[in-house]
Amino acid sequence: MQPRMPLPVDANRLQCLPVGAAEQLRRYEEGKRREEWAPKVEQNGEVLYGQQLVVMCDGDAAIIRVSVPGDPQLKQGELVQVDGLTTQLWEMDGKFGLSFRANAIRSVNQRAEKVAA
Repeated sequence: MQPRMPLPVDANRLQCLPVGAAEQLRRYEEGKRREEWAPKVEQNGEVLYGQQLVVMCDGDAAIIRVSVPGDPQLKQGELVQVDGLTTQLWEMDGKFGLSFRANAIRSVNQRAEKVAA
């Protein structure tokens, strides 16, 4: 498989709602229980979290998990903006899929408050 290339996603057309709280991502460590795995971190040392989102566009909906640096601390069901969303194809043991990554996920209300200030 070729090296992973992130593909940008135009999130401006999407309506996104969080499904529960974000979960800290962990790096697999063979022989250890999941609770003992070290957190996944970015190159700058910031811990990565996985946030499940209901994503709606043009009458269709899907649930995706987006990796994001830092805990976005979102409320379930609130409308959010996803900044810098990208997707990458992955392959492992003959299986393929897409992973999603974002620079940030913010409440739309939080963004509106910052613009008004």
